[in-house]
Amino acid sequence: MGMSLTTALVVGLFGLLLGVALGCTSVGGVLLVPFLTYGVGLPVHAAIPVALFSYLWSGLLAVLLYARRGSIPWGMAGWLSAAALPGAYLGAQAATLVSGAVLQALIAAVLVTAGLNALGRAPPPAALGRALGGGALLLLGALTGCVSALVGAGGAFLLVPLLVALRQPVLLSLGLGQLIQVPISAVASLAALREGRLDVRLGAFVAVALSLGIAVGTPLAHALPQPTLRRTLGIAMLVAGLAVAVRLALG
Repeated sequence: MGMSLTTALVVGLFGLLLGVALGCTSVGGVLLVPFLTYGVGLPVHAAIPVALFSYLWSGLLAVLLYARRGSIPWGMAGWLSAAALPGAYLGAQAATLVSGAVLQALIAAVLVTAGLNALGRAPPPAALGRALGGGALLLLGALTGCVSALVGAGGAFLLVPLLVALRQPVLLSLGLGQLIQVPISAVASLAALREGRLDVRLGAFVAVALSLGIAVGTPLAHALPQPTLRRTLGIAMLVAGLAVAVRLALG
């Protein structure tokens, strides 16, 4: 897709700001497809592969930055990723069987509910949930992979709210949210590339903008006190959920 200089600047600025939000909260990527569709004029079937391709490369950077700060529990990540791959495949196969409006409504409900939960009184350390077992992680990974492939999102928009709702530590939830998008985006990008649906140049441009923002947002996530980070995450999820609901209402 050829872009004018103005469009390129708008896309770059939006990607940069979205990258900061992603680096800090892992949530907000769900807004990229609507932006590319309604803001740039890209058909939705072309916007989804571009978004997923950009999540792949920016996600790799986010994983590196979070891992260097010890915020990715690799044992849990392995369980999640193992289930996300077949989940993403099944989601792609089922894409034509589920109403997009139903999926968007469910996404909005998850985001708003989890956002309100995060904005409530933070539990004391003793009230945090126990570490999740392999079975629960496999279920979360498969669910995240399936739904993400259905709606063209990286996965953090669903996994992070669910982990927060299950009273997992905030930074752990953010780190796993960054990681889960890599296998999901890789599977989806390879499929789109094989089918000729991926604009690699536009995807790479968006990925660079997102990555620059993530490089700024990740240190913020680790510098903010946990209560402040929890509130920031709650606001981000609430805004993202309301944005999806508004988009759905407007058709």
